[in-house]
Amino acid sequence: MEKIVLTVLLSASLLFCVSAVSNADGSHPDIRGRITGIRRAPSEAEDRIGTVVVESEDKTAKIDKANLVITDKTRIFKEQDDKRVAATFEELKTGQLVEAQFVEGPTIMIYPLQVAAAEIVILNAGEQKN
Repeated sequence: MEKIVLTVLLSASLLFCVSAVSNADGSHPDIRGRITGIRRAPSEAEDRIGTVVVESEDKTAKIDKANLVITDKTRIFKEQDDKRVAATFEELKTGQLVEAQFVEGPTIMIYPLQVAAAEIVILNAGEQKN
């Protein structure tokens, strides 16, 4: 009986959520890559704006792909003239190079990782992969 309970507890912790390790201090991003998918949340979603799929081009990255949940608390910026300026969800486009930091807290451990984004920065605003 103890083995069954232990197996269920271990499975639940691996499948449903763990605490995300984030670099929320701004030292370096949790993921850097190209946007490969964007989806706006349904209008009835309270604080959720949408989701953005980011895939790292670095084959050695700890996280190669993440489904970022964008909420009304997510800070979105774009680089312009070596400065960060405020941006909106609508300015996120497929093919853009971005960096993102995750919100610390529960993370859905499926592939790709599903996690709330604390911040997204559009790098070299306007540059898109062809």
